[in-house]
Amino acid sequence: MNSRRVCAYCGRDGPLTREHIWPSGIIARTKSINTSYLGKLEKFIDAELTIKDVCASCNNGPLSALDAYICDLFDAQFSRPAVRRQARTFVYDYDKLLRWLLKISFNTARANDSDVAVLSSYTSFMLKGGAPPPEVQVHLELVHASPNPNWSPGSAAMKEIPAVSIRCARVEMPEDPLPGTTLRLVALYGFYFWIIIAPTGTETTPLHHGLPGKLLPSGRGKLALYPSRGMLELHADWVRNPRASQSMRDLRVRRPC
Repeated sequence: MNSRRVCAYCGRDGPLTREHIWPSGIIARTKSINTSYLGKLEKFIDAELTIKDVCASCNNGPLSALDAYICDLFDAQFSRPAVRRQARTFVYDYDKLLRWLLKISFNTARANDSDVAVLSSYTSFMLKGGAPPPEVQVHLELVHASPNPNWSPGSAAMKEIPAVSIRCARVEMPEDPLPGTTLRLVALYGFYFWIIIAPTGTETTPLHHGLPGKLLPSGRGKLALYPSRGMLELHADWVRNPRASQSMRDLRVRRPC
């Protein structure tokens, strides 16, 4: 059996370091979100998710630089909640943003054993940049707060469910309109990035229906759009998932008041 351990990004031998799936800078900025969701177990856990298959050169070098960029973007834009019916302009560096979106997708994929083969083909781009892969498309959706159905005048419950999700996951397509196509989601508060990876020459129009603005691979860009859906509407899958819901209830019981 081959027990050789190499870096998931550069493929070199050497001591491997522990990599946070979500950057420590984002974790520090989102302390109110103190649970992690492990998709392959459909379970919430009271811990930060990490993986240990990245060398120090990659972890502390180009990957750290991407995390620094996304932390700056969080401070400038993600931290400001989207408000229903109010337009927002998202300013971005397409190269850095796409490299980071693929990086965190790859981290999550390895932790959940999904889409690893697809995403591993982009590790060189994640590390070094260059021409963005044309088969990868990114759409951005703004999500606003939802009215809390459990709130009533005088209630101790929050009046609204804020859009403060931190999530990275594979998106299942029950009807599978495009065989061989991968759809993933990366959410930072009210900013939801939908990532489409399609085989070369695939017509992806069926997936575009319902997805908001497409980010253009043109260096620094701007995209103006309105919030489209509410937090509860978008996360109905968790609400309806009995295993995930029970896991969250169990976690709340284990925590001290």
